[in-house]
Amino acid sequence: MTMLPETWLAVLLRAHLGLTLGLLVVALLRRRWRRGVGAQLAYGLWLLPPGLALAAALPAPDSLRITLPSLQIDASGLAVAASGAPERAFVVQGAWLAGVALAVAMFVIRHHRYARALTRRRDATWRAPAGTSPGLLGAWRPQLVLPADIRQRFTADERRWILAHERAHARRGDNLFRLLASAVAALAWFNPLVWWALDALRHDQELACDAAVMQRHPQGWRAYGRALLKLDGAPGLPPTASAWQSHHPLKERILMLNDKQPSASARRWAQTALVATGLGALTLLQTVVIAAPRSDKPAASGITARDACPHMPTPEMPASLNLKGDYELNVKFTIGTDGRPSQLRIEGERQRIAAFIDPVEQAIRSYQCKAALAGTEIAQQFSFKLD
Repeated sequence: MTMLPETWLAVLLRAHLGLTLGLLVVALLRRRWRRGVGAQLAYGLWLLPPGLALAAALPAPDSLRITLPSLQIDASGLAVAASGAPERAFVVQGAWLAGVALAVAMFVIRHHRYARALTRRRDATWRAPAGTSPGLLGAWRPQLVLPADIRQRFTADERRWILAHERAHARRGDNLFRLLASAVAALAWFNPLVWWALDALRHDQELACDAAVMQRHPQGWRAYGRALLKLDGAPGLPPTASAWQSHHPLKERILMLNDKQPSASARRWAQTALVATGLGALTLLQTVVIAAPRSDKPAASGITARDACPHMPTPEMPASLNLKGDYELNVKFTIGTDGRPSQLRIEGERQRIAAFIDPVEQAIRSYQCKAALAGTEIAQQFSFKLD
């Protein structure tokens, strides 16, 4: 079933509202949580933005309201247009899709430039130019990327730490998560927060990865720190690549290497606080979303105008009508248990629309709607243009 363009836009806007709220929560709490419970547990905050975006995109559990297409009728009484999708929606959707295409193209070009500099080795690893940083390439089955001069720049002990770091990235699925984050950034390209989030996410992944390695090897933080100091950075990384990078706050990374691992009670507190924060943000989000106008509810519930009322005849205007100008009527009714309209209400200036009330009412009384939607409120606008 095809959703109307403005419905897609409404769903995306609600999801974007949830995403933005989640990113604001992450921006506010990530450093505090990192100091309190460690980098690995603080990294869990990044589950909030996609979770809230999904929750906001789902239909609200309140009463259903359907807006039928407006009808524009000429002097002869024939329906010349029936459109529930304003042209403005198509313009906005076109501009948004163009931005998405540009963002995706940027990521593809970045990946191509990065991969073009690599050479494949027989041991299933990639070789990068000398002077670059070790890394990991790929989202599904990530593979090592090692600089050509790795044996000259790093000692055997430092190389072990490099491999341990990249294995931690692979275990945690960091490249895949960052690819998904990049896809979200492409969809929400107009929001500066998503571009900040990509850098912040990569930084938090590196800190969490450092913490994971130190959890397994708590006595190796000095050697690990020396390896970090030899890095030259890895600018222009594509979404599916990770690398040891020194352009992140190096002092913070080294200072956190010797941090004590959080206790079991601290981990439980962090997990409980994360759930509580998510529930609080979700409550706020639902309050905002439900309070906002929701003209898109039928499509969000999988219902279009023709699904609700398959038979909608056009009002028949009398040929002797001696009026000129533009006239509008707003109609609301409720689908009865037999599928017929009930509780019909016609709104507008009574004197101005008096000649149109009976034809419109007769047309609506003959609507055939689905009895399964009994109790659903229907809204429709009629526009008459008489010359």
